[in-house]
Amino acid sequence: MTKLFAVLALIVAFCSFTQPALAQPPHSHMIVMPRAHAQANAQKPAALSAGLYGITQAFVGTPYPYWISNSDGYELWPCFADSGTDGPNLDCQYIGDPQIAFPTGGGALGIPALSWPLSSITNNGVTAYGCDGTTNGTQNPYTQGETWDPYAIDGFYIPCGQINTWYEDWTGDSTDDILWQAVVMQGKNIIADTGLQDWGPNVYGGLTPPVQIVFYQDFNFGTLGDTGKNNGNCVPNFNYPTSGPPSSFPVVTAANKTCVDPVAGPATISVTTEVAAPTWTCAKNVCKVKYAKKYSLAQKWNINLY
Repeated sequence: MTKLFAVLALIVAFCSFTQPALAQPPHSHMIVMPRAHAQANAQKPAALSAGLYGITQAFVGTPYPYWISNSDGYELWPCFADSGTDGPNLDCQYIGDPQIAFPTGGGALGIPALSWPLSSITNNGVTAYGCDGTTNGTQNPYTQGETWDPYAIDGFYIPCGQINTWYEDWTGDSTDDILWQAVVMQGKNIIADTGLQDWGPNVYGGLTPPVQIVFYQDFNFGTLGDTGKNNGNCVPNFNYPTSGPPSSFPVVTAANKTCVDPVAGPATISVTTEVAAPTWTCAKNVCKVKYAKKYSLAQKWNINLY
C-alpha cells in the first residue's frame, strides 16, 4: 500500500542569473532560490569547504486546500517571483498596492509556528486542519497513489502544515544522488517517517555561485488507521526494489518503522539531506541500492502539538 510521502516530486529552477531555468514539471517540492542580480556573478569564497550548509528550517502553514485551484498544478507556496530574463513566475507575479513586480529577494511562504492543533478548528468559516491524520478527515487507511501530487492527495490526505528546510549547496557535485529523509518523533515514538528518498542526480550541486535550495513537504502525523510496519505516515518502499537501475525518481527505501498516533506535547522534527553515490546490485531482475555518503546536513527542531 502506498502511503503519503507528499514530497519533492521533480526538480524546478527559478534561477535568475547565468543558468537558464529548466522546464518546470508539475508538483515540484524542491526549489532553487532566485538570487538578487547583484549576487549573480559572486565568486565562490575560498573559506567555505565543499558541503551542504543549513540556512533555516520550520514547520509552516500549508496551502491546502487552495492548491487545487491553481491551474498549473503547483502548490501556492513557497513561491519566488523573479526569474530574470525568463520572465516572471505567474504564480506570484505581483506584490503591493499599487501592484509592482515581485522583486528578487522575497517570496510567498507559509507562516512558521511552534504550536499546532491535533484536532481541526474552524473559526469564522476558516478551518485549521488538525495534525492527527487519523482523526482529521484523512482517508483511513490512506491508500491513494502518487502521493507527491497535490491533485492525487486532495480530499484523501489532509495535511496540517508543511516542512520547509533551506540550505546552500557548496558540494560542487552534480552527478551523485540527492537524498532526503524526515522523521518526526515524540519521545521514542515515531509519528512520521518519510523513508529515505532518492531524487536522482544532484543537478544543482555544480553551479557557480552556489545556490540556495528549499525542500518542502505537506504533513500530518500518525497511523491513519493503519497498523504494522510502514503504516500511515511511516512510508513504505516506492519504486523499490527495481528491475534495473532507475531512470525515474523518486526511489523510496522504507525505514521499516511503525508509526503511532500523535498526542499533546512536544514533537521533534529531524531532516537529513545528503549527497551520496549509489551502487545498484541486480540479481534475478531485482535491483537494490547502497549509498556511499559524501556530504550530509542534519536539521532538527521542535514543535508543540495541542
